[in-house]
Amino acid sequence: METTFLVEGQRTQTQQPQQQQQLNRRSKMETYCDIVKAIGAGAEKPTHIMYRANLSWTVMQGYIKDLETQGLVVSQDSDGKRLYKLTEKGFMLLRQYVSIKEDLKLLPEV
Repeated sequence: METTFLVEGQRTQTQQPQQQQQLNRRSKMETYCDIVKAIGAGAEKPTHIMYRANLSWTVMQGYIKDLETQGLVVSQDSDGKRLYKLTEKGFMLLRQYVSIKEDLKLLPEV
């Protein structure tokens, strides 16, 4: 449902907050790539990946499981702690992702 306001004799329309939130959501592909970027940047522990990719614990676990199934990420147990690393296929995906974003000039300038 939209709300209409009169501003100096003109009608303006605003979107409801729920509709605005939907516009800002990431796609599944962006979420997968954010996880791959986080791991590629050195985040190995699940909580570090979760924070860098801006995900909840349960959502991240599902995505990680999918990435493992696809052969992009492997998990290792080290001293009773689970760590995640990119496979060669994962690194290839990350390089392609960064290349596409650079070509489209979507990466922030440093």
